[in-house]
Amino acid sequence: MASNLFTKWLQRVSTSHQGVILYGERHGARSIGLSAVKALLGAHFVGETTIVQAGGYTKASVIIANSLPSNKQTRSGDLGELLATEYLNSETSFVVPIKKLRWKSDRQMPMHGNDVIGVDTKAKPRRVLKGECKSRAAFSKGVVEEAVESLDLHDGRPNPSTLAFIAKRLYEEKRDEEANVFRDLQCGGTIAAKSVTHMIFALSGNDPAKHLANGPKSKHSGIKRENAAIVISDHGAFITAVYKAYGA
Repeated sequence: MASNLFTKWLQRVSTSHQGVILYGERHGARSIGLSAVKALLGAHFVGETTIVQAGGYTKASVIIANSLPSNKQTRSGDLGELLATEYLNSETSFVVPIKKLRWKSDRQMPMHGNDVIGVDTKAKPRRVLKGECKSRAAFSKGVVEEAVESLDLHDGRPNPSTLAFIAKRLYEEKRDEEANVFRDLQCGGTIAAKSVTHMIFALSGNDPAKHLANGPKSKHSGIKRENAAIVISDHGAFITAVYKAYGA
């Protein structure tokens, strides 16, 4: 389902660098973007069910604020992960089944495990996406190298701990059919390289397309690579404005 993020706030930007999907803000659409992301903060960090049980957004505002990071680095990284999840669910055939930021044990710390895992259950055989999210005011070659190094861990496949984490959350929510997919990804041997896609997702203050396109390839042959980026020129100011909506 298309998201307001990609239909009203952001637009595709042409680039000469192959293999990179690039987005920038539409002219005059910042307020739309902030409004959309504000709603997503509650959904990703707390969850609609909890907000309703707490009495709605006004009464749950303290819960939401105390779930959001206040240090700059974690704010930046968590927002990148949130936008990557929305991008995959809205603009690709992959589905990220849970908003895992809800289960952070400490709001100031990033979560362990893979940043995003998505599946394309309609593909035969089933395809799995392993994503690394990087949010930087100034995106550089070294950031891509760092992302590739992380993607290549576990033979380039998803971290088994992350797959188990997702399966447990889905079973808890009685979403057994989806949970079984992540259960089965942990069984029956290694996931074939041809069924794995790596993605680097950038939230950047500068155009990262050159670095993404020219970055090192996976050392595991057969794994596909996709790159996507959102460029926000006032990267730091935008992130501050996003979290300020809840007084975080």
